[in-house]
Amino acid sequence: MMDKYRCRFHPERKAVLYCEKYEYGYCDECLTDGQICTDPELYCKFRTQCIIWEDCRDVLKEKRAGSE
Repeated sequence: MMDKYRCRFHPERKAVLYCEKYEYGYCDECLTDGQICTDPELYCKFRTQCIIWEDCRDVLKEKRAGSE
């Protein structure tokens, strides 16, 4: 299991946000880059309170609109 206090993609960095479903931490750079929700298409019981989802939702909408 990953350390929720460390970034999933940059383990040397401290996490500023935490995914409740998968117990992943993310640093500021990951948040700035966008699309970090691990499963944006699948059900997540934490989604209504998820800052990560709110941050990447617009990116997902743009991808869907571009594929139509």
